[in-house]
Amino acid sequence: MQITISEDSMMYIYLKNSSKHKYEKKKSRSDVICFLLYDAADNMLGVRIINKHDDEPLIDIQLPKVGEVEFPMHNAQITETDQEILIVFDKDTPISKETAHTCVIDVCRSGIIGIEPLPYVYIGGKEIMKPFIIRDEPIPIHYVSVPPVHCSCGSDSFVESEREDPDLGFHNGWECAECGHVYLLLRQGLGKPPKNAGTSVDEAIRISREERGKER
Repeated sequence: MQITISEDSMMYIYLKNSSKHKYEKKKSRSDVICFLLYDAADNMLGVRIINKHDDEPLIDIQLPKVGEVEFPMHNAQITETDQEILIVFDKDTPISKETAHTCVIDVCRSGIIGIEPLPYVYIGGKEIMKPFIIRDEPIPIHYVSVPPVHCSCGSDSFVESEREDPDLGFHNGWECAECGHVYLLLRQGLGKPPKNAGTSVDEAIRISREERGKER
C-alpha cells in the first residue's frame, strides 16, 4: 500500500501499481460512502467503505473486489465483505473516531487500483500512516483578491491570520479552521508579486485541484 498527500487535505491510497494496470472507467465507482478512521490522538488510522451510494444511501451497491495488494503492507490490514471494505494502517491500534465522507474507487481488471476520499478534508495526524507515505506536499499559501467564502476542503470556517512574505512583507489573511489552508489578501505595489497573486479563492481552488489531477 502507498499513500500520497497534498495540502494536508487530499489523499490517494494506492493498492496497485497504476503504471502496470489499465484503469477501467466503467467499473470504477464514485460517490461511495466511506468513513475516515482515527485513533485517540487524532492520527488517521484508515478508511471504511460501505456498500452505499451518496445519492441513494438506502440502496445497496456492489463494491469492487480489492484483489492483490502490490505494495508492502507493514502492519496494515484489509478486510472485505459484501457490505464493506475496511482498511486500517495499523491493525493493533483501536479506532476511536469515524468521520463520514464519500470516495472514488478506481478499478482495473485485477481489482481496486486506489481509493480517493472526497471532498478534500483535513487528514489529521500522520504518525500511523508514515510507512506508506511516498509523497507529502505541504499546504501552499494562496494570495487572493477577495476574502475567502469557502476553502478547498469545503469548510467555511476561518480564523484571521498574518504571514510574512519575503517579497511583499506582512499580509493579513485567513486560515481555514479545518485544514489549515492559508489565504492572504494581496497588497498591491509591494515588490515582486508571488506566482499565484491576485487569484480569486475559487480560482485558487480550481488550480490546486487541476494540479492534483495531473499528478495522478
